[in-house]
Amino acid sequence: MSEKIFGYAGQILRIDLSKKKILKEPLRKDFIKKYIGCTGYAAAILWYELKPKIDPLSPNNKIIFSTGPLTGTFCPCSGSYEICFKSPLTNAFGESRSGGIFGPKMKYAGFDHIIIEGKSDKPVYIWINNGEVEIKDAQHLYGKTVHETTEIILEEIKEPKASVACIGPAGEKLVRFAAVMNDRDRAAGRCGGGAVMGSKNLKAIAINGEKDIEIANPEKFYEFVTEAKNALLKKTALRRFGTINAITVLNAMGALPTKYGYTGFFERAEDVSSERLLSKYLIKRRACFACPIGCGRYSEVKHGIWATPPHEGPEFETTDMLGPWINISNLEAIIKANYLCNNYGLDTISTGNVIAFAIECYEKGWIKEDLVKGIKLEWNNPETMIELIKLIAKREGIGDLLAEGVMRAAEKIGYGAPELALHTKGLEMPAHDPRGETRILAIKYAVEYRGGCHVHSGFPGLYDRSPESLNDYGLKEFGLPWPPKGKFIEEGKGIAYRFFAIFGQIPEIMGMCQFASMGSEGNMITIKDYAKIYSSLTGIEMDEYELMKIGERVYNLKRCFNVREGFNRKDDKLPKRMYEPIATGPVKGECVKNLDLMLNEFYESMGWDIKTGIPTFEKLKELGLEDVAEELRKNSIF
Repeated sequence: MSEKIFGYAGQILRIDLSKKKILKEPLRKDFIKKYIGCTGYAAAILWYELKPKIDPLSPNNKIIFSTGPLTGTFCPCSGSYEICFKSPLTNAFGESRSGGIFGPKMKYAGFDHIIIEGKSDKPVYIWINNGEVEIKDAQHLYGKTVHETTEIILEEIKEPKASVACIGPAGEKLVRFAAVMNDRDRAAGRCGGGAVMGSKNLKAIAINGEKDIEIANPEKFYEFVTEAKNALLKKTALRRFGTINAITVLNAMGALPTKYGYTGFFERAEDVSSERLLSKYLIKRRACFACPIGCGRYSEVKHGIWATPPHEGPEFETTDMLGPWINISNLEAIIKANYLCNNYGLDTISTGNVIAFAIECYEKGWIKEDLVKGIKLEWNNPETMIELIKLIAKREGIGDLLAEGVMRAAEKIGYGAPELALHTKGLEMPAHDPRGETRILAIKYAVEYRGGCHVHSGFPGLYDRSPESLNDYGLKEFGLPWPPKGKFIEEGKGIAYRFFAIFGQIPEIMGMCQFASMGSEGNMITIKDYAKIYSSLTGIEMDEYELMKIGERVYNLKRCFNVREGFNRKDDKLPKRMYEPIATGPVKGECVKNLDLMLNEFYESMGWDIKTGIPTFEKLKELGLEDVAEELRKNSIF
């Protein structure tokens, strides 16, 4: 590798809030070679610097804001950053992505990663401007919402072009699924990064910069990213209708999670559809930095009891989790709920999950009246949903229990609640049901390092959703089973998911949105495209096979982080409801039947021990992770 590092800012910012110490460190070239950047690089930092078994909400945890080499470049969909930490929700490896402009601003300010350590003795925020760093008092910001915090900080720093990532009241109250919000309405929502910021008394990071990103071969880079942009412009449905279009698509399949997974069919789906949003509430589309798709929505409710000012959303996950999941079809109330979650700094997926869970627990008599205190815990009640969102964010009343997340709340409630709770490893399940959509999501939910997640690493749901699927994600030549056997056939799904797990790491380590990496050649950025784009950007020649090897290395490293924390095959499981038949709709009766078969296939194809689900010493050695293997051996894991 040459001395000059193209494509990267070349520098890490490390801030110890306990000591008010600010350090700037050079980017490690050996880490670039092994892990590329973004979540790959951050995973290596957390592996080497975090002691196992620490309390995620203690000063011992670190939270890392990370970009990849493509972040902030002309490459389409390169507006991403990710935060990485030990999750207070799962006690496992936590990562969460967001778009907007914060990631590119990090690069322009001169930093690839920002590592936050320790805990401030009082609330603070960090102001980074073209490489200059200040730790500023934030006591006047505590209790402020995300929008209020953003406006006050922008006024104080006198730089309207800056990007602000902050927490709302939920993060301050250590709600375990609190989000980090940037650019007002963009969310790094999953795994509780907002609570980690809150535990450090860190209210916000404001950032601005004007530094250039140097490109090794500008002509080739421009050629390759132009090809990529033209491919992504073919995603016409996503561009026109946004992700909320999935409401009617999945409902027609019988795969729209409804009433806490009781069914996959919502009779009033048209009331919460993209067409309804477009006709009555949409102001305009919104796009992240350098995104030709623009899946974001910008909406408002002008009048009535649900009047809501203009803001971003709602997208699909939010609409379903705060709608059909709770049996609600009032789109105005959903828009209001989305606005409140954004402003309080709550993950909308986990919020909708715990609200529906509480309603069903109450219905079964497991939650008592003295805890409810007059709130009508019932389906299809928008007023109850709004009230619970406020209580969760403030940790008041029953909200204090639900703020712990569905796994911990279920353990405290007792009765049959732990079996009812829809999560894996503690992360609440999202709005994709493997029973009705495709069984490859079942193996994905079970094995993913961050828990019940549909999109890290990658979303494989388009692979076999329909019999005429052409969505090979550019992975056929690497061995992806083709053609798919059928979405409800479980045999072979564990083998197929191996390719998505590995390929799904590539957008994450590059600093890209996953939406660019779904489909087939000609309408997505394939692994071959990534290799060409990365090589021309950095001058580091790399082919698609080497890139896949790095993806496999990063996936294994994240798995090993969890193994060191005590996770193994016993934790790769699904909620009981996934084995219960869908009650109504086009795929009535479908359920997961043989997860063990898929687990065995996945472990074997990954080179992991089938009995334990742990990467073998030999596999880690093959991937260049000898020291990781030795660390696990030292901890008596082998």
